[in-house]
Amino acid sequence: MQNEINWESANENAFPMKLVEKGLDLKGRNAFFFYFSVTIAVVSMVWVIMLSIRIMMLSRTDPSIPGYYVTIAMVCIAVSLVSLHHFYRVFADRKAYFKQVEIDDGGLVKFLEVTREGRREWQEKLRKFESISLRHYTYRGKDSWYVAIVHSDKSRSFPIFSPTETDREAPEEAKRQLLARLGSQFSQFGLVTSYEKKSENEEQS
Repeated sequence: MQNEINWESANENAFPMKLVEKGLDLKGRNAFFFYFSVTIAVVSMVWVIMLSIRIMMLSRTDPSIPGYYVTIAMVCIAVSLVSLHHFYRVFADRKAYFKQVEIDDGGLVKFLEVTREGRREWQEKLRKFESISLRHYTYRGKDSWYVAIVHSDKSRSFPIFSPTETDREAPEEAKRQLLARLGSQFSQFGLVTSYEKKSENEEQS
C-alpha cells in the first residue's frame, strides 16, 4: 500500500525519517490550475464591486434606474468584500503553514509547526510514546483509516501512514499486516501496536 504522507528516509525500514509539509507546496499542473482559479475568482469579485459602484453612481443622475438596483449593488459589494477578506485569510494561512517532523537514529522526535498564530515546537524520545495504533474514522460519509504514533498527550500524537483513496477500503488482513510491519520497524523503541476497529472508535466518541 502507498502512503500519502511523504516521509523521507534512507530506505523504507530505516531511520532517520523526516517529513516536511508546506501549505502551498504546489507544482506543475496543480500549481497552474490553483493559481489560475485564484486569479479568476479574485478578478470576478473585483469586477462585481466595480460594476456595483458604477450602478450606484449612475443612480444619482439617472432617475430611470430602479431604487432596488442600488440595494442589490450594495449587497453585491458587501458580499464580494467579505468573500475577498475570507479568501485572503485562507490563502495567507495556507501560505504561512509549515510543518516538519524528524525521527533520528536514536528515536528522538523533533516536531515543528508554524502557522500565522505562532510557532509550536517540541522534542521527545519515542520511548515516551504509548503505541503505534491503526484507527478508523468517517469523513464526509466515507470510511477511512490511518496509522499514528500515540502519546498520552494527544497534541503530541502524529500520523505516520495514511492510505491513498484506492487503499481506504483495504481488507482487514492487509491493514493488520501493515500495522505489524510498522510495529516491527519501531519495536526497538518499545512501542506496542494497537488495532482499533471502527466500532471501538464509535463507542469512544
